[in-house]
Amino acid sequence: MKYFLSLLIVTVSLTGIQAQNTSGKIIYTEVINTKPDMKQAEEQGWAQWADMVPESMTFKKQLVFNEKSSMYVNIKIEEDDTEKNMMKRMMRRYSNANNQTYINADSNIFVEQQDFMGKTFLIKGKPDSITWKIAGDMKIIMSYPCLKATYEDSTETLEAWFTTEIPIAVGPEKYGQLPGIILELTSKKNKKTLTATSIEFKKIDSSELSEPKEGKVVTREQYKKIVKKKMEEMRKNGAWGGHGGGRRH
Repeated sequence: MKYFLSLLIVTVSLTGIQAQNTSGKIIYTEVINTKPDMKQAEEQGWAQWADMVPESMTFKKQLVFNEKSSMYVNIKIEEDDTEKNMMKRMMRRYSNANNQTYINADSNIFVEQQDFMGKTFLIKGKPDSITWKIAGDMKIIMSYPCLKATYEDSTETLEAWFTTEIPIAVGPEKYGQLPGIILELTSKKNKKTLTATSIEFKKIDSSELSEPKEGKVVTREQYKKIVKKKMEEMRKNGAWGGHGGGRRH
């Protein structure tokens, strides 16, 4: 009888812990390798700016989640008007854009809000289906035991570390679909790593997990074409030191 009562207490305690772990906020530190490829910079006509690009930049991101949905946003950084490096100022301004990624697993809804060149776009569709490969590797992140999962296709290589102690299939950006929250994510294509630095478990107000509504609705391909066209216009107009501008010495 005493053994049964002990087992019951442990079971109830664990159930309570898991219930508490199904909603809250996670802060991630995002480190991006921004060191430019000089050959590519020469070809694209902005080599004269390349020396101004720092080797890396660090930003803060926030993931709000519950059992059904998640919202991933930028944490705004106070801009420094005294910063002399123009590229750093531009990147900090970019980090303050009101970009959001909303996913509702129940209704299979994916909405990405992107602010670009003063305009707001809503990219709608379904979350990308990713077939993760779970490896046997393990490591501790913020005291949570994490398992390694990888994904690779012709354009991207991803490495994720997730914990089943937070049994929600979400993660930073558009990634998830694992049996636990992703606490670290590395993208080879985008040369960046996102690592969780703090977790706060609490009940989340529905207003923090509402689907973005403002902006022009476009598909992923339409948005890519808009960005590509605008970047080509900027290079043509010399916004990146165009006209075949060479590297300054």
